[in-house]
Amino acid sequence: MTSPATKFDDRSLFLSLSADAALVPTGNGELVIQTARGRTTLKRLLPGVHEALERLGAGGANQEELERIVFQRDGMGGLAPFYYQLQQLGRRNLLWRSAEDERGRLATLTPASSYFTYPGRSVNRAQSYALSRFAFMRVEEGRTLLESPLAHARLVLHDWRAAALLQTLALPARVAEAAGSIPGLSVDAAAKVMTLLLNAAILGEADDSGMPIPDGSPALQSWEFHDLLFHTRSREGRHDLPIGGTCRFAGKLELPPPLKLAAFCEFIELNKPNLDSLQREDPPFAEVIERRCSLRQYGEKPITSEQLGEFLFRVARVKQFREMELETPTGQMRMATGSRPYPAGGGLYEMEFYLAINACDGLTAGLYHYDPKQHRLGRLAGRTTELAQLLGGASGATGVPAQNLQVLVILTARFQRLAWKYAAIAYALILKHVGVVYQTMYLTATAMRLAPCAVGCGNADLFAHTAGTDYYSETSVGEFLLGSRQHTSTEVKAKIKTEG
Repeated sequence: MTSPATKFDDRSLFLSLSADAALVPTGNGELVIQTARGRTTLKRLLPGVHEALERLGAGGANQEELERIVFQRDGMGGLAPFYYQLQQLGRRNLLWRSAEDERGRLATLTPASSYFTYPGRSVNRAQSYALSRFAFMRVEEGRTLLESPLAHARLVLHDWRAAALLQTLALPARVAEAAGSIPGLSVDAAAKVMTLLLNAAILGEADDSGMPIPDGSPALQSWEFHDLLFHTRSREGRHDLPIGGTCRFAGKLELPPPLKLAAFCEFIELNKPNLDSLQREDPPFAEVIERRCSLRQYGEKPITSEQLGEFLFRVARVKQFREMELETPTGQMRMATGSRPYPAGGGLYEMEFYLAINACDGLTAGLYHYDPKQHRLGRLAGRTTELAQLLGGASGATGVPAQNLQVLVILTARFQRLAWKYAAIAYALILKHVGVVYQTMYLTATAMRLAPCAVGCGNADLFAHTAGTDYYSETSVGEFLLGSRQHTSTEVKAKIKTEG
């Protein structure tokens, strides 16, 4: 059985109100905590609890000291109401806990979600601990933050010794072992920081393999670090960052135009199909849905420029332009949008369409950009080494021999178009739009009796180098193969009978 002396007492942690909170006495025995999010009134407080909370709002103190204040004035009966008030402050994300030593503050645990509750766990000095593989550090407004997509809280690192401790805990270590490799860090100070890490779900007890026990669950093993981080940051519930249509760059950055400016290059006009005829002659929607599938084999003759023109017209053209009123932090403004056949968040339509053509009757091989306003192609490059590499990547991802490929559609996103308006969810929206466009292309190709196939992954750096785009302004986010379709034996027999 573990001796109690081996357990760290987290009551020695320093408690304070959140940086944006101000505590104001009302004069009638109540206390008001004011933040940008609103006011919290603490009522019917015992004298000792009132004094301890005032001390909390005046810079803070360690929990043991606050408990002494309560005990001296209210006795044992005041501790339960005091713990209740701490619990309520924690639930409102108003209570911060810090690890300190004689040289100053080492790290502070700050809630990042309304779902955070402080578990009150203490490190065991006889136990080995290790950092979660999901932990990561980043810099924000001059502060070094330690976070994890598993956590509803973050740590602010104030001292290099706390950062050094994290490096030590990349491998399993006991408290004394972790502290021993860092000059000037006592075992008690290391235990305080590790207690904060443990209660933030960033540190865990190491199992026999050296892995933090929580990380070993089957559900977590299936998540890669970047996937779980992206999921938690682009959904509500596990962070306190602004999310949604905040128009955060209004007055700071110019809103990108609804369409990319056409390049100075050779343009090829595309045919426009007769929509009335298509509505009469297209197969029924239920049939298109049922027949939709990925096809990786093509007909003897390649797709034609007329078919490609019809495909792009039905999938990606600008149907109409309009302006909408937009409420921003700097006031109301008008935003231009261009509607297309597929839906897009906020009507912003950040997607661009490029074509890497290997074989198309009526078009020479090369890289093209689609102009959705004029319904034409701009030729950016010929049959270059980079073009072959783009096609080779699609070949490797789908198993279609590179020499058999006909058209590779490359989707790019002008990221700033969405990021100007949407906080936290801009890239998530882009990926949703990729899925929407994929389905639109699948259904259109099926209705046109062409061979469609989505590609699982592509090389964004290679595309940016080939097309001459800025990787951070316009980056490739999806690829899609298109070609002529092999006739089935039934279709061939019907054709012979008709022609005969």
